Amino acid sequence: MSIFDDARKGTLNKTRLNSYLSNNPNVLDQQEPRSGLTPLAIAIVQGFPEEVELLLKSGANPGGLSGNGATPLLLAAWRTTKERPLIIKLLLAKIPSGDVSIDATIPAAQNNTPLMYAVKNKDLDSIRMLRTARASLTIKNDEGFNAKEVAESLADMAVVRALDPEKETSDLTKLAALALGFLLYIVAWVNTALGGVIRRVFGLNPEVDKNTDQKVNGPALTPKEEFVKNVDKFVKGTPLERLAQKAIDLQEDTEGGDEDDLQKMIKVTLHQQVIYCDDSSSMKREDRWENQKKLIKQITQITTRILPEGEGVALRFINRDVGNASNLTLAEIGKILDPMPWQPGGNTEIGTYLRSKILQPLVYSKIKDKTLERPLLISIITDGMPEPEDKSELANAIVECGDALQSADYPRESMNIVAIAIYLKCPLLTKCISTGVKFMIGQIGSATSSTKFLDSLRNNSAIAPVIFVTSDRLDSKFADLRQNSRELDRWLIETLFSPLKEPDTKKTQ
Repeated sequence: MSIFDDARKGTLNKTRLNSYLSNNPNVLDQQEPRSGLTPLAIAIVQGFPEEVELLLKSGANPGGLSGNGATPLLLAAWRTTKERPLIIKLLLAKIPSGDVSIDATIPAAQNNTPLMYAVKNKDLDSIRMLRTARASLTIKNDEGFNAKEVAESLADMAVVRALDPEKETSDLTKLAALALGFLLYIVAWVNTALGGVIRRVFGLNPEVDKNTDQKVNGPALTPKEEFVKNVDKFVKGTPLERLAQKAIDLQEDTEGGDEDDLQKMIKVTLHQQVIYCDDSSSMKREDRWENQKKLIKQITQITTRILPEGEGVALRFINRDVGNASNLTLAEIGKILDPMPWQPGGNTEIGTYLRSKILQPLVYSKIKDKTLERPLLISIITDGMPEPEDKSELANAIVECGDALQSADYPRESMNIVAIAIYLKCPLLTKCISTGVKFMIGQIGSATSSTKFLDSLRNNSAIAPVIFVTSDRLDSKFADLRQNSRELDRWLIETLFSPLKEPDTKKTQ
């Protein structure tokens, strides 16, 4: 086994590398006889960013040439098929901006520069990084085209825009503004056509923007008549029409109820619901386990009434695993819970598993992939003090979640309009609107230790803006109201809605 073999197989770690270096201090600069590639070049071509980073930190030359004269950067843009943007990022971090090696190419590559290959691959992230590092737009390849001309030949405006990252950002901001204007125009139209239903359930009643009207219909069209035709075509059969109809149906079902409750219900249901449950050993006492199962079903019933098709709730437990599904229907929740017995031996590591079972897959991984498009409402049900983890672990996890959102430019707070954007399936607009994570935390059972723990969370100013801790015991209140379904639903709606209120309007129940 040689360093070249390890680099090719992805098995080159620090221990192996140090062993190779101790035997031959110059091994990083050597070329494999049969391929002419250095260890760094092999790791790049194979698409192993961890190896690339290790080799660069250990002294591999980011400009070290292969046998045919290709630079590592050219190989990354030309021959790498996995993790290309990350590898290019690692290399550019070691190369001064504007350095001639950024545009270096060879005859075997038809004199296409790294930027040209990034363009041909439609790799927008790599294009932006190379342009930020001042990769040339004027150098020509063997066919006589420069990078801009290669991009234009693809007839893909996203690729062309990526060649000018600063202008691209400005254009996307303008596009988002237009999308928001158009969306609000649609909402205004639906309000009028359906008797103000959007205003009633979302509190939205936007004025019609004549500029948007012109952009939608064109300056030669009569706004009042033609816009109605165009919007009717746009709305007909779309999720927004189904949203409006579901809202109307829901209002009829709850006729005689408080319109404010209806509005709160819909705002709650348009958050991704995550129900995080306690299955520690103490849940056997006071029939807590069975009461929790009934409570989960009632929450699911309320929070799935107006969701789009394919949307549902996520169910997680502290100790046991029930799969990673995040869109469970009421029937699916029943199939999981009905046969599920209480089992002894579980601890209450509530903060630890909040991170690994909920925040990591449903928030952090989506932040990384830029796919977090829906606000989350996490309902935490517990009967005791965290054990054996430190009692501060849950609060720390909530603080870390907020910090991670803000670091990735996802503000904590959610807005009503984001729900409409989700229904219209407008990812650009949804990305530009804030997406937050809120927590409802409630006690089940009468344990004094649980009450003290929840009091500490309620009084923790670091997490106050994003949590609501109930003062009611959830199981006790649920039992009191079970014979009055309207009051039970109203209490649950108010409880679930409380974390979504502005911080200074939250009241203890």
